[in-house]
Amino acid sequence: HDPSPRSRLLTMDRPEVLLGCAAVVLSAVALVNVTKSRQNRREELLLSLLQRNERDESPKDDRCVGESPTGMKRVSSSAGFHRVASTEALLGGFTMEQAREHALQGASAANSKTPAEVLLDLQRGNTRFWMGSAQRPEKSAFERRALIMKQYPSVAILGCSDSRVPVEIVFDQGLGDLFVIRVAGNGLDVSTSASLQFAIHHLKVKVVVVMGHEGCGAIKAAQLDEETIKKEPADLAKALLGIKSGLDEKRLKCIHDPRAHDREAVVCNVANQVKQLAKDPALMDLVNNDELTIVGAFYEISSGIVDFFNQVSVPGSPKIANRKGGGQWGK
Repeated sequence: HDPSPRSRLLTMDRPEVLLGCAAVVLSAVALVNVTKSRQNRREELLLSLLQRNERDESPKDDRCVGESPTGMKRVSSSAGFHRVASTEALLGGFTMEQAREHALQGASAANSKTPAEVLLDLQRGNTRFWMGSAQRPEKSAFERRALIMKQYPSVAILGCSDSRVPVEIVFDQGLGDLFVIRVAGNGLDVSTSASLQFAIHHLKVKVVVVMGHEGCGAIKAAQLDEETIKKEPADLAKALLGIKSGLDEKRLKCIHDPRAHDREAVVCNVANQVKQLAKDPALMDLVNNDELTIVGAFYEISSGIVDFFNQVSVPGSPKIANRKGGGQWGK
């Protein structure tokens, strides 16, 4: 049925019809603008990645050593191949096979580093953090897909669960870079020890860090008398008493400056955890083969600086951690 010209005119005169048509037109214009904006942002991102590749490329860091079976370029450094692979993936999309190849290359790059190199990288990351120049490395969609296939952290960190000590941020590390175990007072027990053993024997991490921090509530609570501690819930009391057993309370009572006392108590707890780990013959075999370094650390919340100490590593290796006064564990 074809409406008469008069019927069409009456229909167009209805306000709700006119408003509906206007809304459709405006929605179409908005959709076009959003699509253009997204395309522009994508082009800007790709241009930025390409420019960074060109700027950072050097014979020392990004030597190409051929192509993988999937056609992706291989480069000698982990940073180099991450940049190349991510850019190519964004430009042309990526497959699961390429993601798998990327994961294998990442694992190979991580495995090629010595414990001393890994520890130095960790120290550099913390320096970037406290100097306010953190890179905040974030993975692209392609790199996150690669992490589904395999994780290859180089460092395992036993730290405190304190909300002020976000380990990845403190060391300026990204997804998949650190294997982190966090528990109040960074104490060693069945669960945390098992987690470290998994990281060492199966993930093949090169460095184990036991890190305490300034103003640790668990360490302060562990210095209370046993009667007071036993009034806490059973599991909490057990954890605090475990920490207390590793503190040299007689020596700590001689330190009267509150800040110095706080630091020394935390360091004493960390040193005890490092000492316990160093009693494991399997771990010491790895240390003596230069496949593993165990080290203590103290994070100063007020400055952002992490001090390393009590380094247990193969004789003759570079000592980043050289705190004095640590006995055989500080040598």
